[in-house]
Amino acid sequence: MKYFTILLVLLFMSCNSNKKISENKRNKIISELDYIEKIDQKYAGIPSEDLFKKYGQQKAWEFFLAKRDSVSNDNQSRIKKLFYKYGYLGFNEVGKDNTTKFWLPIQHADNDIEFQKQMLQELKKQIEIKNAKRNEYAMLEDRVAVNTNQKQRFGSQVTYNSNGQAVPRNGLIDTLNIEKLRAGYDLPTFKDYYNNMTIMHFEMNKEVLKKQGITEPMLYK
Repeated sequence: MKYFTILLVLLFMSCNSNKKISENKRNKIISELDYIEKIDQKYAGIPSEDLFKKYGQQKAWEFFLAKRDSVSNDNQSRIKKLFYKYGYLGFNEVGKDNTTKFWLPIQHADNDIEFQKQMLQELKKQIEIKNAKRNEYAMLEDRVAVNTNQKQRFGSQVTYNSNGQAVPRNGLIDTLNIEKLRAGYDLPTFKDYYNNMTIMHFEMNKEVLKKQGITEPMLYK
């Protein structure tokens, strides 16, 4: 019975993956994706200065992270409903810009790794038919790897060493061919990406790093 149920779910998903979307429904979907992206990005960074002033450092972060978790769960629910109804929303369904809005909550669904894995397989199918962005597949693959305590293939997920320098979280599978791998999936060079992340980290944590004697970003040469 269990395997029969799984088969029915897969068949249902397969049918929906080719479902035609009317212009009216497409516009409604895009409006939904616009909302999802806006609220996702609002809580993707760090608390605002207003929150720090109102609550102080610790309370501001507690409030911000609780709100981010709530937003993430709501966005995941919205994306799942869209996926089970229409399949993966790629270029053909919603356009290049809007497919990224669909992908964002999947990338951020770290509390539902099985969902991320499922979407990774769907995204792989989409890039094979040129209906999704290769860099989004690479970043989701790395995210799943990190969330399952594995090394990354593309190095898109970073952490920071004691000098404030960006380093690959969990390490890389193949350091020698990292640039070739990244180029093949439309990612910027390793050096440019890691230098940009190092600079951003320095700017966001400048006062703390300066107290540690770090007065400028430590960049890769």
